[in-house]
Order: sequence, then C-alpha cells, then structure tokens
Amino acid sequence: MKTLQVAKFANIPIKIHWSFGIFVLLILGYGISNQMHGSDLIWFLGFIGAMFLCVILHEFGHALSARRYGVKTIDIIISPIGGLARLEKLPEKPIQELIVAFAGPLVNVVIGSILFVILYTINQDFSFLIIDENPFDNITNTKGFFGLLVWTNVVLFVFNLIPAFPMDGGRILRALLSMRFGRVRGTQWAALVGRILAIGFIIFAVLIKDYPLIFIGIFVFVMAGAENNQVVVESILDKAIVSDIMKSKFSKIHISEPLQTMFDKYIRGGEKNFIIFDSMGNISGVIPELFLKQAYKEGILENTVANEYMSKKILKVTKYVTLKNLFDKMNKEGVAIAAIEEEGELLGVVDRSMLQNYLQLHMGKS
Repeated sequence: MKTLQVAKFANIPIKIHWSFGIFVLLILGYGISNQMHGSDLIWFLGFIGAMFLCVILHEFGHALSARRYGVKTIDIIISPIGGLARLEKLPEKPIQELIVAFAGPLVNVVIGSILFVILYTINQDFSFLIIDENPFDNITNTKGFFGLLVWTNVVLFVFNLIPAFPMDGGRILRALLSMRFGRVRGTQWAALVGRILAIGFIIFAVLIKDYPLIFIGIFVFVMAGAENNQVVVESILDKAIVSDIMKSKFSKIHISEPLQTMFDKYIRGGEKNFIIFDSMGNISGVIPELFLKQAYKEGILENTVANEYMSKKILKVTKYVTLKNLFDKMNKEGVAIAAIEEEGELLGVVDRSMLQNYLQLHMGKS
C-alpha cells in the first residue's frame, strides 16, 4: 500500500494514499469545469479540506478509544473513499469493540452539534440548513460553508452506521451479536446481513440506473466476506500453539554456503524458508523464499553465499505461543520464518508455508 506520511498526532502517523492525488486533480477539474475562479475556488477547496479533517477526526475517535484498551493504531490512511484507522488487532471483548466502533460516528455527532449550536446562536434561524440542488453553490460564505459541514457530519454519521462491513455499523452489529453468539458466529451473521444489504444496494442501483453505485455494492459484498474470513483465520490460529506444527528437523545452513544449496532444497519442495548459522552454531540471519526467487531472477545463486544475501531480522518465540500470536509477530516484524527456542535451546522452526498449510487443513472444519 503506497502512502505518504503528512503528519503525526498522538504518536499516530497520518498518511495519504497515492490515489488521493488523483482525487485532488478530479476535484480541481470539477471546480474549474463549474467556472469556479478566485475566491470561489478557494472556498470550494477549503470545504473539501474541512470535510477530510472531519474524516480524520472520525478515525482518531476509533484510534484513541482503542488505545484505552491497549490496542495500538498502526496509522490512519486517507483515501478518496474516506479514512481507515489500522488497528494492530481487534479489542478482546465485544463491549470494547462496540465502544471503539461507535467512537468514530460519535465524533461526527460532536462536530456537527458544535457547528449547529454556533451557527444557530449567530443567526437565530435554521436557514443555514437549507441545501440547494447544487450544495456547493452556497459555500462561498461562512454560513453556507459551515452549514454544509453540519450536513456532511450528519451524512458521515448515518452512512457509517449502515450495518455492513467495512462501515462502523457492521462492526457495531458484530460486537452486539458477539455478546450472544461469540466473535466467530457474530461475524458470520454480521457478514450475512452486510451481503444481503449489498445485494439490495446493487439491485437498487440497477433500477435507478446509477451504475457507479453498483461498484460500491460489490465492494461492500466483498468486504463482508473478507472480514468473515479474517475472523475465522484468527479463531483457528488462536486454538493451537507453536509446538503443534513446528518442524524439529530442518536444514541448518552455514553462512558460507551458496544460495544454490537452498534453492535446490526449495525446488524439491521440502523447505521454503531457511535459518542461517555461523560456525559457532548461533543464528546469524534468515533467507526467505522471496529472497531465493529474487536471487534466481538475478542469476546469482551459485556465486553468492548466504552471509551476503540474508536478512538479519530474526524472530524467536517459545513453543507455547499461540499460532495467532506468532502470525501477528511475523506480520509485524516482516519475517517469513521463526526460530522456536526454550531456555536458549533451538527446538525447531515455523514458517509462513506451515501456517498456510495448517489453515488450509482446518478452514473447512470451521
């Protein structure tokens, strides 16, 4: 995911997705095509900026509430379709997920309410809530600008409460169902509701001949399945520990051995990722499958030794760690193989291919 960090608040990076640049160009094109010039164009661009500021604050609602429960936020990514606060993991308890999911829309209620009270206090009427056919016609003054911003926060609140993933409403529904049925079953029911709504949305879009809306419906349908699969995977991995799948017999590659040695083993299908040892028997690094494939493309397998090509990112865990915990650590550290140790003794290894095989074996049973 190609992003650019533009700010950092409360130790949480704020990043912009590359596609946001295309969105800015489209917005500029819209403004110019509607003959916006000078101050009108500045008001228009200012409103777009204020709208995305509300989106960022919405995501900080999720991030800061998650922090209360010990869940860190990796970053907040802004894209043309909105914002995403990427949490390291889901809150453990359904009530915690419920609070975290609702915190975002609640921020929009607060923003909209504050703006509403200020505007009503100044004008003593509700004229700022009147929206013409083209809502951007009246944003070239303070009242119209902030009046439309009130409606923007109302829309953000209502839209995000739609009970379908990836909207907050889908997570709220999942949290409520999880209180009664558990997270896996709750997610399955919430995903089903989301898919039914997505199909209805697609049918409605076809009937009114608003074809771009069809893609939104398809996106919601796909995301419902993705959310369900993720929770099922986490549930399977959480029920097993490292010793259940670790391989105690594995190749111990010396730092002076050529990459061709590992590639031959890789081709034979026995192993995909390798741990590299020095002459004292200590772990020096690892060479993952991706490195071997790259070395093959570069034609350097025979003339390059392990020490010259290995990664020094080494992950060590005990045999009692759950597979879910190991999976999370491997993703966080960006490694493909882990060394399993107990009191300094190397017991075996677990790599991504072993985790994938375990999941494939158990997915159909869930």
